[in-house]
Amino acid sequence: MNRRRFLQSLLATGVAAPLSMGGFARMALAQGSAKLKVVFAVIPDGFGVDAYGGYNKGLWFPETGGLKDTGNFQLNEMSKHLAAYKNQSLFLKGLIVGSGTGGHNAWTTILRDTNASKTSIDLLLGDKLRGTNALMKRLYSGPHATVGAAWNVSYDGNAMIVPEINPYQLFEQVYGSGAGGMGGGSQPQSRAHLFDNANSRIQQLRANLGGSERAKLDTHLDAIEQVVTDLNASVPVAGGCTPGDAEPAAGLVSTSADYRDEVTRAHSNIVASALSCGSTRVATLQIGRSADPVAIKSVSATRNPHDCAHRYGSVTEWRDSRAWYVQQVKYLLDKLNAMPDPDVPTDSLLAHTLVVFTSEMADGAPEHMQDVPVTLIGGASGLLKHQGGRVKDLYDQGERSHWRMGKAVDMQRVWTTIGQAAGISVPYGASSIPGIFTNVN
Repeated sequence: MNRRRFLQSLLATGVAAPLSMGGFARMALAQGSAKLKVVFAVIPDGFGVDAYGGYNKGLWFPETGGLKDTGNFQLNEMSKHLAAYKNQSLFLKGLIVGSGTGGHNAWTTILRDTNASKTSIDLLLGDKLRGTNALMKRLYSGPHATVGAAWNVSYDGNAMIVPEINPYQLFEQVYGSGAGGMGGGSQPQSRAHLFDNANSRIQQLRANLGGSERAKLDTHLDAIEQVVTDLNASVPVAGGCTPGDAEPAAGLVSTSADYRDEVTRAHSNIVASALSCGSTRVATLQIGRSADPVAIKSVSATRNPHDCAHRYGSVTEWRDSRAWYVQQVKYLLDKLNAMPDPDVPTDSLLAHTLVVFTSEMADGAPEHMQDVPVTLIGGASGLLKHQGGRVKDLYDQGERSHWRMGKAVDMQRVWTTIGQAAGISVPYGASSIPGIFTNVN
């Protein structure tokens, strides 16, 4: 491990007293145990689930021939962009967010409880599934997510959290200011000293020690420096962690439509790299904001994607704008699939990651939250019951009555279920959904 990650691992355990050199080395070399990672990928303005322009069953839900739980299905116009990951995907149907209506305000509830009063699921998971960066609960990436308004999906209690929209700042959050300009090197070359993050604690301890004890402490810290140097020379860095590969290209403008594709993919590169380097185990990628005003120029140079979702233009603009977001999530999946897992370097990162793909609404034209898709993708360390590709209709498990959907499953039950699968208790007062994870009945 690199020096920054090594010290952060030590601080995360609460170690302050001197540690035997044998114990320290064993801590640094403890690898090989699989750990679940979770990524929330949230797109704005829905999946186009309603019929329109010849798409009688909308753009998203796979065709199952009426079967409610099946691996025999055909991907739809929009979901087909995930064909490479079909065998690792569980498509959920029959979910409702909030009241099911209410315009764009579902961004306040999509990752939370129905009453919008609790901390969002991504932050709850980040509190418990910790990486080596003790200061980073989870990484919150938001390419173009605050342009025009801050309508963000992550909350600490009732306090909305603002994501980082600048890829350069996001990179610095993960690797520090000294990481820039590495030129593809294998480790961040930080200008900071090994003990900078713990300097105040060290100085406080030194001030309380006599001369001989202070000398022993200095000797001990020097010995730790040498252990880290030796480990850096002999131990692989988080299964091949290469932060320099995720460094954003120069000249990107974070708020400009001219750089929409490049900025979004730069964010995905950093998210995947942070997980592969072990800095964090939880990330949220919010691609734009609800009522997304930033043009996708490969779709339309003049009509923003919110208006495309409203079908103010052509059927092609509607279809292609929805597909663009899926293509960005597919890019993220490609990066996760290509990178090694930090704990099991012989496996891909995706093999131990659960990617949760959703939106704050089902369809952007009537702006409703009825039958909001959730797709769970990835190996998830063997916990996800995707069974080689699966569509699961949840209507029969519905606990809420809705005038249009009949019985529907409240979205907060999905978050409760994911929390239980990850080993945490979620304070949403909702029951779990059986049949999704191997460890949740």
